[in-house]
Amino acid sequence: MSSIAETRQSLVGTWSLVEYKAVRADNGFISHPMGPKAQGFLIYSPEGFVSAYLMEPEALEFSDAEVGGGTKDELYRAMKHYLAYCGRFELAELDGVVLVTHHMDVCSFPNWLGSAQERVIKLTGNLLEINTAEPVLYGGHFQHGSLVWQKS
Repeated sequence: MSSIAETRQSLVGTWSLVEYKAVRADNGFISHPMGPKAQGFLIYSPEGFVSAYLMEPEALEFSDAEVGGGTKDELYRAMKHYLAYCGRFELAELDGVVLVTHHMDVCSFPNWLGSAQERVIKLTGNLLEINTAEPVLYGGHFQHGSLVWQKS
């Protein structure tokens, strides 16, 4: 079995978020965009689909109980502290580095819809580290996203 086939087989399943951090490209400053206790799940299916859900815990409830309700500030806060997407995924290897590409068929961040998000992955036992291949603009700065997941 090839390295990519083995990696694909190891990815299949449900992963729980251990840590989500952002590292500024210009000075190395580390932040936690969804707080130090961010929560999430990442699911890879045998059929080649991925779905991801990330959120800041302790989200404040909306003042309006109606689904889709909420004030502008509440809606802003909810969007800022939640990310979800799903679509197909592909694996590739380049110079000994394993890359995963997540195709954004559905995404809570509209700018990613229809895009292909490439990430560098590293599997160590039951831990999966996913890093942005290139820095992304977040909070006015280019940053590398780094997420660590544990197999559930």
